[in-house]
Amino acid sequence: MKQFFVILFSGCSFFANATNYSVSNVQEFDIALQKVKPNDIIIWKNGTYNDAKISFKPKANGIANQCIYLKAETAGKVVLKGSSAISVNGDYLQVEGFLFEGTSTLDKDDVLAFTQNSNHCCITNCAVIDYTPNDVNANNNWISLQGLYNEVSHCYFSGKTNQGPYLVVRYKTGKDFIAGSDAAPSTHHYIHHNYFGYRTLPSDNGGEDVRIGDSKTSFTHGFNIIEYNYFEDQRLEAEIISNKSWNNIYRFNTFIANDGAVVLRHGQKCFIYGNYLDGKTGRNTSGGLRVVNANQTVFNNYITNVEASEKVAMKGGIVVMCGLENSAINGYYVADSAIVAYNTFTNCAGPVIKIGIGNKSKGLPFIAPKDISLVANLIINSYGQENKAMMEYETVTYAVCKNNFYTNGGSIGVKGFEAIKEKDIVKQNGFDSYKTTTDDAIIKNINQRLAVHNIHLTNEDITHYNPKWKLSKKDVGVSWVR
Repeated sequence: MKQFFVILFSGCSFFANATNYSVSNVQEFDIALQKVKPNDIIIWKNGTYNDAKISFKPKANGIANQCIYLKAETAGKVVLKGSSAISVNGDYLQVEGFLFEGTSTLDKDDVLAFTQNSNHCCITNCAVIDYTPNDVNANNNWISLQGLYNEVSHCYFSGKTNQGPYLVVRYKTGKDFIAGSDAAPSTHHYIHHNYFGYRTLPSDNGGEDVRIGDSKTSFTHGFNIIEYNYFEDQRLEAEIISNKSWNNIYRFNTFIANDGAVVLRHGQKCFIYGNYLDGKTGRNTSGGLRVVNANQTVFNNYITNVEASEKVAMKGGIVVMCGLENSAINGYYVADSAIVAYNTFTNCAGPVIKIGIGNKSKGLPFIAPKDISLVANLIINSYGQENKAMMEYETVTYAVCKNNFYTNGGSIGVKGFEAIKEKDIVKQNGFDSYKTTTDDAIIKNINQRLAVHNIHLTNEDITHYNPKWKLSKKDVGVSWVR
């Protein structure tokens, strides 16, 4: 896929004149923090360390292209246990190569954290494995992002069984911040090439893999990019990713055998595209994508084996939701003007696409979505509920609804859908596809929406899933855990 923009985050480079400082405990580390200059490296000696509270706050900050580094002597050989944690507090700082494992005694503290004063910093090539407290109701995160322009890359997370997401983004709010305002600064974080593995929790809420914002800051314009990550075996929680701010991008991620869905829960003007999602869990629990709030754009995703459409109202291949009258800020705003285009669905439980589903448990009247663009989606071999390709649950209005296709289904007569024959389906590297009509107006609209990110995509980028976007485990995470 051609990209027409450049992302600059930590901007760190190595130079020959760097000074190395070797440390083996917090006291030695704190002394080194008083001495380091841009491009210097603090090397933590190999070994196992209990209850090491590491506050990476040097006296001098790094600068653009010359970070200050905190590195394990050998990646994966500095093992942190007990109540150990690392916080990053400053500008242009980079953490590399640490392993957290064993029973955690952190309780509610975050394991890896960017503070509100961290900017252009990076945590990379680190792993947190089975680092869970004995009290599974203790609520903490394994990595939290605050500050601006921070990066998490090539990290490995697996085995969390207590409350709280793996990764959260928090927005900076002052004492006078009003919930629901857009006064919090955009964060511009970059989260890529990470592995999010097995996790469960004692309830069915509060255990997302990734949460970007919260309801109070859901009108913040985040501009975060979450791409090329691998998510598998997330259980019980209804949301793998929970978006709760504006202007975020979720693209080129791979989702395998998760119970939840990728959910645009709050916020507007977000994008989900180029993702691969295989919902085959064997537990009849998986969801696909879910859209809440206005002006969201979902296109060219490949979604297969989603199981729970018949069982759970708010799960399906793609679900576009109703809003609630007089909704609270943590409720449901109507998903007006959503674009759902050029997505491919195979072997999913029907109805594969649901438009106008509402959350009855809130006890408020529904507001049906309007001005929906439903264009050129392909549904192959749906099953259950008479193999229905799509259902409308409330009276929905469309900006456009056309050139959607299905095969081996019982949805004859659904507005905007046409039946095609099995022989018309072709395979490209094992992926089903169909040469549908290119809709210039929708392509133009998608690119107009992407322009705020300085992204412009070709027709092919928008209309046809590229098999190269599907990741394997070897493409992500740390180099020393497989």
